[in-house]
Amino acid sequence: MIEIKVRKYSLTVKESKRLIDEALSKFPGIEAVIKRRKTSLQALEVPWKGKTAKVLFYEGEPLLVQLPDGTLLPFLTAVEKYHLSIPKVVIDKGAIMPVAKGAHVMGPGIVRVEGEFNPGDVVVVVEETRGYVIAVGLAERPHAEAKERGRTVKNLHHAGDPIWRAVASQQ
Repeated sequence: MIEIKVRKYSLTVKESKRLIDEALSKFPGIEAVIKRRKTSLQALEVPWKGKTAKVLFYEGEPLLVQLPDGTLLPFLTAVEKYHLSIPKVVIDKGAIMPVAKGAHVMGPGIVRVEGEFNPGDVVVVVEETRGYVIAVGLAERPHAEAKERGRTVKNLHHAGDPIWRAVASQQ
């Protein structure tokens, strides 16, 4: 396995509160996880596509990912662990491997959509047989057009990516 150079540190309470407030407004269900807003999140800086992403830990558990452009996503395993209510696209068996390796989600590979979303919204990608979360990304079109030809979800975080591997190497 390739070693990923990372840096871990504590964020200020002010910065942590800002990120927690953003997460509370964007991700329904996360309020059950975040008991205190006035706390210091731990940040793990990870190289990501030539820049630096941050994995944000709440009470020792990876909860959020902040991409270099400031986009906030739930960490892949946090979606299942904490049952976050984020819109989902369920993909067929043929799309699982490409998406798990970082490919974007294309309309024909979508079996069904659970929840409503618009372009720019965070969407979770789930495989159809067991319901495992395999990726998190941003919608590129509304839920009503999800199954049409073309790209529906821009894959930003998936199992096995540098963000996921850096966290796995820390635990």
